[in-house]
Amino acid sequence: MKLNALELDALTEIFNHGVGQAALALSELAGEQVHLSVPKVEELSKRDITDKLDAQGANRICAVRQGFTGAVNTEALLMFPVDQSLRLVQMMVGDDFPLAQLSEMEQESLAEIGNILLNSVVSSVADMLHIEFEGSLPHVELGQVADVLHGGSGQDDLILSLQINFEIATRQIQGYLVFLLDVASSDMLERKIAAFIESLS
Repeated sequence: MKLNALELDALTEIFNHGVGQAALALSELAGEQVHLSVPKVEELSKRDITDKLDAQGANRICAVRQGFTGAVNTEALLMFPVDQSLRLVQMMVGDDFPLAQLSEMEQESLAEIGNILLNSVVSSVADMLHIEFEGSLPHVELGQVADVLHGGSGQDDLILSLQINFEIATRQIQGYLVFLLDVASSDMLERKIAAFIESLS
């Protein structure tokens, strides 16, 4: 899949709608306003994603993985450097919980955060591109970036990437949401995006 600037802009609009819905849901969960940035939508290689996370000092990451099936089949991965994922959980459950005591609730909290964000974004895609999806339960993984991105294979394959910044009470965390698509799903997504753009004209 190779999207042009117009198609990436259309996806940014679609994804941003979902991110806005996620921000409202996460604000309710946190009990204070959660700001999520307009996602930066790019097609990047797995190697590029690895380099970006490595630049944040993320030799190990926490990821929430969820599969979606339908006309387009994809695995969605929400990834954070390990230390930032701990801070995100602390931001969501409150400062009364020191980082050292978060390990027991970390996976459950991250799965809930990931479930809210992934389903909000995918629901927006489904509504605006007229695609039906069925989602699996999210699960949390811990490991090297390249290993989480499907065993380190196909490092030059392009994947759809959203860079999203979380801000709660002036504290910021940067995460990446990526979609892993097979060839047939990539072709279908391109056709759906083209139809969406045409419907706007």
